[in-house]
Amino acid sequence: MDPFADIDLDSESVWLDGAWFTRNDLARRIKEMIESGDFRVSRPSQALERLEAALAQAQVVAVRMPADLTEAATATAARLGRPVGHLVREAVAYYLAAAAAYGASQAAQEDQARQDAELHQAAATPDVDVALEDESAGSFFKKAR
Repeated sequence: MDPFADIDLDSESVWLDGAWFTRNDLARRIKEMIESGDFRVSRPSQALERLEAALAQAQVVAVRMPADLTEAATATAARLGRPVGHLVREAVAYYLAAAAAYGASQAAQEDQARQDAELHQAAATPDVDVALEDESAGSFFKKAR
């Protein structure tokens, strides 16, 4: 999932109080609130700060896709009511999460295989016959490792 689900990087807007606001919209809203004597501007100010931070750290990545994939992405984004960029970001995030989970699973399997090999090697050490003599019970042999 997009870590900035309430921030639309494509339109440079943030979701606040049931609507999308750009930087200019938020600045105008904060100014109007202060001019009207409403000094409870912390929520719009925080939204503006989060939007500014998200835009500052966002990077543009150009991707070439086959026409059929582009059409499918465009249609899906339209159906979801989101920009194609949002859909692509979300798809990449899901792919990276799945790849990380697969890598962790592979590492765990390799660790288990290594431990199994070590146990097998330890079990494969040759047994040694040890002769014990007990005068009252006679001689007998006991397997020892």
